[in-house]
Amino acid sequence: MFDAPQTRDARIAGAAALLADIRRGRREKPEGLPPELRPADQAEAEAVQIATYAALGWSIAGWKVGRANAHVFAAPLPDAAMAPVSDKPLRLPLHSGMELEVALRLTHALTAAELAALTPDAMPGIADMVMLFELVETRYAPGAKPSDLEKIADIVSNGSCVVGPSVGPQGGGWTWADVENAAMRLTVDGIEVAKHAGPHRAMPIAPLIEAWRDRCLAIGHEPKAGEVITLGSLTGLLPVPAAGGVLHGEFAGRGTLTITVGPLGA
Repeated sequence: MFDAPQTRDARIAGAAALLADIRRGRREKPEGLPPELRPADQAEAEAVQIATYAALGWSIAGWKVGRANAHVFAAPLPDAAMAPVSDKPLRLPLHSGMELEVALRLTHALTAAELAALTPDAMPGIADMVMLFELVETRYAPGAKPSDLEKIADIVSNGSCVVGPSVGPQGGGWTWADVENAAMRLTVDGIEVAKHAGPHRAMPIAPLIEAWRDRCLAIGHEPKAGEVITLGSLTGLLPVPAAGGVLHGEFAGRGTLTITVGPLGA
């Protein structure tokens, strides 16, 4: 099934089929994509994302924006991986990671014309500021070192997300300064495991919003109200304890977000 594709389209289809099978639990996690399936450039890696979604029957419910060294990316997040806050413990696989993030949740749908005219300065008028836990799960073997393009093809290791309520200033509205200077603290079972103060790790953020806008336009996606754009971790990528626990995030002066994770792999 994955024998030496000779064309770009065949590579994309082969890589997507492999990554979809890994997500379904039908194949073991490899060290990376086989050489014959590795994307040749960022456009090809991003095409693998869309083909993987098509293979799994998923729809886009959000976006993960960031940088992978020289690559500025906007990777789609699937409806199957987005969840509201719940008291029910999450079931995560072994080797899962956790990231506490500031995200934007669209309050308005956007037409292609509105999207094309959109600038980062307009985002406070069309999106709420929210807290988000991203639970990270790579489709590659633990300890593997895939290339940046292989990571992008795999949605940059997104496993799932839990999205909290709006944490904008009282009275509504937020500014980019609120995002760019967000102070956050992460505890597990009451023990502090990470803390951030100072400039956002993703700055400058404007190019990331522009990458999201341009990616939506390139694939003909018109964002819907409720879609989330997560801007990257302020507390770094940390392992979720094997025993699970209560993950509690604090956004100084804004709000909190708490989730419970059951024992990994259970």
